[in-house]
This record gives sequence, C-alpha cells and structure tokens, in this order.
Amino acid sequence: MTKEQKIERFHEIVNSMANLYAKKNENYGDSFGQLYKDLGPISGLVPLHNKLDRLTNLIKGGRNDFESIEDTLQDLACYAVMNLIAYEEYKQNQEKESY
Repeated sequence: MTKEQKIERFHEIVNSMANLYAKKNENYGDSFGQLYKDLGPISGLVPLHNKLDRLTNLIKGGRNDFESIEDTLQDLACYAVMNLIAYEEYKQNQEKESY
C-alpha cells in the first residue's frame, strides 16, 4: 500500500468511526460523557482497559462471537477520541471553577 493509499484508508476508517459514534450516541445518548463528568478522567480508562483485554484475548486466539480484532481496534480508537473530547471538556470546566 502506498503512502497515499494509507492516508486515504485512514480517512475512510476515521469517517466510519465518526458515523458509528453518531449512531451509538443516538441509541445510547452521551452515557460516556456523563460518566466522565460524574467520576472524572479515571472513568474514561475503564472502556479502554476492557477493549485492550478483549484485543489481547483475540490476538492470543481467544474466541469472541460478537467482535473481531478489527472491530475491537476501531472501538479502542473511538474510546481514545471520546476520552480526548471528554478530557478537553473536563479541563475547560476545571478552569472555569478556578476563577
């Protein structure tokens, strides 16, 4: 795969993740963001940890009828972006409270 093809594929994956994120937010609401607000940044690590455990299990040959390695990697990336968004919001709120 060429550099240009990799960049194009990256955009395809990120766009797919954004669409999935939007659909899940329609179905579940912003439960991740609310949990982050309630419990703080450490709460955002829980889904990342769970996805890493699942990924490790799948790579070691474990069976999962619901998620593939590719699905789990995309979920892991989504949760990383969700953490970044929530952390940015958390920092803004902390700054407002300190004034």
